[in-house]
Amino acid sequence: MSNIFEGQTVAEIRRRARNDADATATVYWQDGRVPVDPVRIARDMGIQVFSAQLGDDVYGMINGTDSGVEIYVDQDNPEVRQRFTIAHEIGHFVANASSLDGEVNFVERRSDSGAGTSDEIHANEFAASLLMPEQQVRVAHEGSRDVFRLAQMFDVSVPAMRWRLRHLELPAS
Repeated sequence: MSNIFEGQTVAEIRRRARNDADATATVYWQDGRVPVDPVRIARDMGIQVFSAQLGDDVYGMINGTDSGVEIYVDQDNPEVRQRFTIAHEIGHFVANASSLDGEVNFVERRSDSGAGTSDEIHANEFAASLLMPEQQVRVAHEGSRDVFRLAQMFDVSVPAMRWRLRHLELPAS
């Protein structure tokens, strides 16, 4: 598969991911309430979502099949990790939908050395933007800077919320 982000800077890839997440939410999560349900969004997009035993090194994967697109998440991960993985895989789908061709297209490994690739940067930024929409995070942050409370409100992990706050240049306590 060719690199659809070739020649783009990290900042451009992140901006595209945020725009892609906003566009996806506009169509598939119109009420704007949190927490966002990535399973519902995936299903509304025509993607089947499954929980399965994927092994010690795999968070999730997205497959293009003859009958459609499938996301698998490791059932042994905490729910907040599964939610992020599903949103991450939706990000791969949005960026690469035209090239899903019946083969495993993306497998997210815990030990993955490809974490800094442009595809992974896009998928991570997409997932963070979809699950923790900037405007809702900013409003919630005005009421509380408690990262634990914010993580609970958005149904994400504390590290994911810290990462999001840092990228939005918002202080955490």
